[in-house]
Amino acid sequence: MGTVETAEVAIIGGGIAGLSLAFHLARAGQQGIVLLEREDQAGTYASGHNAAVARSLTGRDEHTALAVEGRRRLAEAGLMTAGGGLLVSVEHGPLDAFEAEAARHGVEVHRGEGIPLPGLKAAEHLAIPGDGVIDIAGLVRACAEGARAGGADLRFGCALLGLRLTQPPAEAGFDLDTDRGPLRAKALAIAAGAWAGDLGRQAGSQIAFTPLRRSLVWSGAPHPQRDPWAWWVDRPFYLRPESGGLLMCPCEEVAVPLPPRGRQPEVDPAVLEGLFTSLRELAPDLAERPVTRYWTGLRTFAPDRRFVLGWDPWNPRLFWSAGLGGHGMTSGLAVGQLAADCFLRKTTAGPLDPARFKG
Repeated sequence: MGTVETAEVAIIGGGIAGLSLAFHLARAGQQGIVLLEREDQAGTYASGHNAAVARSLTGRDEHTALAVEGRRRLAEAGLMTAGGGLLVSVEHGPLDAFEAEAARHGVEVHRGEGIPLPGLKAAEHLAIPGDGVIDIAGLVRACAEGARAGGADLRFGCALLGLRLTQPPAEAGFDLDTDRGPLRAKALAIAAGAWAGDLGRQAGSQIAFTPLRRSLVWSGAPHPQRDPWAWWVDRPFYLRPESGGLLMCPCEEVAVPLPPRGRQPEVDPAVLEGLFTSLRELAPDLAERPVTRYWTGLRTFAPDRRFVLGWDPWNPRLFWSAGLGGHGMTSGLAVGQLAADCFLRKTTAGPLDPARFKG
């Protein structure tokens, strides 16, 4: 038997969670990083199939802190367009909590009656001028290039076929079977989005994750407005201008089978019913727009819907950067920094630490 290739840390997942972790670990001087992604392109699933909305107010302080820092770093790197965002509500009152959240995190907001966009319906709005739209391709590329510049080995089109603890256990690591041969890693970082739960069970963890479908619908009919995105906090709907048309989301959450390699999750025509229900109430002028195309992304959640960042409480060689649940692109650069700090210094991410699931 030949010599088995070794790594200090194997990162599973080539979306924003894995790439940002690899980038920040490499920048901090971590050696022996190997990232495995079964698809040929970075960000094939959730990271590449989202609405690119930079939204800093998440409704949960521990996430908002990371989203605000992530937004700052995106803007600093020229990876977002700060065209602004609008959180809106059909009823008076739901925006109170978001306005208070903005004050706690130093986010500039302006509250007003109605909605300052023609043809849309809302009782009041919270304008967030620093929010906007993310350059998703640029962000993913910047993380990949930064990781490689720091010496990380990024292997796209490399599928993980099997995972087990090393034998004898005293060696305290992982044996990975890939379609490019075996790899032994001292530590394993799971940043695999919708696949995190399955991989965690194989690695000896007990943290459950739930991947849920969310669809995006694009109408290519001419859309004259170049306005900020608008997100209703008390209805399942948001929209933003995109490529001369309009990108809309019915915000459904449906458990779906995970797709095989090279495929995206199946679309469901039933989501259009929910979309048109929202349009008739919130944007009746848009209800007759033709649907040009629609597609599906995956958002993955831990049981308490908090991010999972840090060392696993069941296996001390297992590390998590998972469960980002739709906030990964805005917060990704800050999540990667925090995760790398936790990895290298064995520190805790507080309420986001995986230890909360044991005890």
